[in-house]
Amino acid sequence: MPLNLSFGNIFNILENAIGVAYQRQNTISSNISNLETPGYRPKDIDFKAAMAKAIGSESQISLSGTNAGHIDLYNEANQEAEAFEEESDWNGVNYVSIDKMVNRMTENNLIYKTAAEVMLRKISLIKEVIREGGR
Repeated sequence: MPLNLSFGNIFNILENAIGVAYQRQNTISSNISNLETPGYRPKDIDFKAAMAKAIGSESQISLSGTNAGHIDLYNEANQEAEAFEEESDWNGVNYVSIDKMVNRMTENNLIYKTAAEVMLRKISLIKEVIREGGR
């Protein structure tokens, strides 16, 4: 299936990337906060799989409610990405490796900042086009 890279769709992709990175950051933070919890198994979110799922669900027709009394509609793109338990080595207390968590946090931070920066540049471009078009 070809990826639709229209201007509006790029914003949706960037929004999803920021959302998934935010969820992954929370998952990594939870792992770090359980560093001394006996038997704790760290969790992670597969960023690529979560993005593929979000992009795939955007290409389908979405429904919208017209009345607050209607049944809630399920929109897969807005659901949280699934965290999975990862396979890790036992460290004597649990399976959390602080080195792995810090590396993941750094990588995830880069993804988040990159998506946010691209979105800000797109918004700046729109502002410039509007400003120049008004002359």
